[in-house]
Amino acid sequence: MYCEEWIEPKLRLRLEKYKKRYPQFDVERVMNQVQTWDLKKQRWAPYMTDKDIKIINKNHHKMRSLMSLSSNDHL
Repeated sequence: MYCEEWIEPKLRLRLEKYKKRYPQFDVERVMNQVQTWDLKKQRWAPYMTDKDIKIINKNHHKMRSLMSLSSNDHL
């Protein structure tokens, strides 16, 4: 849940703009992630730069890679 109702539509517009440049980008994944952030960070989210979004995306892929490696560790 977003702390204020204006955040969701404004964030969605921002992420859709980013998706136009990077068609494989998953808007819903970031939207869901932002819901878990604290109030101050949620208010900042609609104003993220492309660089900020890229870092979020990169961290997500890094975590998935590490999880994949750890799940294959027992082989």
